[in-house]
Amino acid sequence: MVLVVEIVIVAAVVFAVAALAVGRFDRLTPAPLDSASVGLPAETVTAGDVTRLRFAMALRGYRMAEVDAVLLRLAEELARRDDELVRLATFARIGPEPAAAERSAAPPNKAPNKPQD
Repeated sequence: MVLVVEIVIVAAVVFAVAALAVGRFDRLTPAPLDSASVGLPAETVTAGDVTRLRFAMALRGYRMAEVDAVLLRLAEELARRDDELVRLATFARIGPEPAAAERSAAPPNKAPNKPQD
């Protein structure tokens, strides 16, 4: 009879250790979902917005979704600003540049022939 009780106690201890090892009794709260909201303004992003930007920490660094969202937003903002600069530069060049007009009117220079020995 004592042997049966010992076997039941050992089996209960083994079950408890195994259940703890696989997380059956784990009562931790689930990790928060990875979000891409970092607080950048909806309109134009300024240098101050980027300076004040802080990412949420994750187990091994920053949350990837937040960093990816910021990089995508900054790439879009830079592309928009580049397009605006091209548009403004095109608008500023109403007539041909003087140097370009002179180059198109002058005949191309030919290299002098070298005497052959």
